[in-house]
Amino acid sequence: MSGGALVLLAGFLSAAITFVLVFRLRHLRAPRAVNYRGERLPVVLGLAITAGLAAELLTVALVDAGQYRLFPSPRAGLEILASILLVFAGGLVDDVQPSRVHGLVRHFHELFRGRVTSGIVKLAVAVVAAAVFGVATRQHGLRLALCIPTVAGAANLWNLLDVAPGRAIKWFLPAGAVALALKPTYGFAPFESAALGGGLIALPFDLAEVAMLGDSGAYALGFVAGAGLFLRLSTVGVAIALAVVVALHVLAETVTLTRLIRAAPPLRWLDDLGRLHEQHLRPESSASA
Repeated sequence: MSGGALVLLAGFLSAAITFVLVFRLRHLRAPRAVNYRGERLPVVLGLAITAGLAAELLTVALVDAGQYRLFPSPRAGLEILASILLVFAGGLVDDVQPSRVHGLVRHFHELFRGRVTSGIVKLAVAVVAAAVFGVATRQHGLRLALCIPTVAGAANLWNLLDVAPGRAIKWFLPAGAVALALKPTYGFAPFESAALGGGLIALPFDLAEVAMLGDSGAYALGFVAGAGLFLRLSTVGVAIALAVVVALHVLAETVTLTRLIRAAPPLRWLDDLGRLHEQHLRPESSASA
């Protein structure tokens, strides 16, 4: 089996596993969160996507054992998987909290007052996960220094997008597809293919408001998107991408991403596509962390 076929297999396996897990998990005792309409929904889509990603990556790695068509070494693939699972776990810490602080400014304000919020823990874990990813992909010097804030920032950016049904997944699918279509690098294509497969299956459940992605799922998808982008950009390109990520965080804390999306007709059309209910989001609701 060729490397390209294994990448496709990764996507199909992840989609199948995610589909089964969504149906199983949403009926179990799972963390619940209030959506924009005030309904409490199970936060299981991120768990299903990430579990599907992990299971299929291990399966594909066994199929590819000793051939090294996907990863430079078995250890490299496991290290990258570990970084994704780590950032997922950081988001899960926030998902299980009964009440949370929203907004990066408020999180750091609480930190300066001596209170470590779950959001600060989540951000710290994302930074560690990005560092693990950078080391796993053999980054050094300036590249490693840029990798950490860029990939961790992308993870949090997708969390900022996850305030309306389907929004975070809708932004991940084209980002992941474009990255996957570009020249594969350092065996990261199977992770992107797996996340795309899981995201495609989870999107209808998210849009139908059957379950929610959660911070854990949004962080995992954003991490994969940011990591794939980082591996394909030059050092100058990564610096520009980091500037964009920082600028979007500033806008999220001021203008808010929701207001920007709703103000642009093409983005508003994409945002509403497939959604069952007309939404009236508060602009400040997009400034979450």
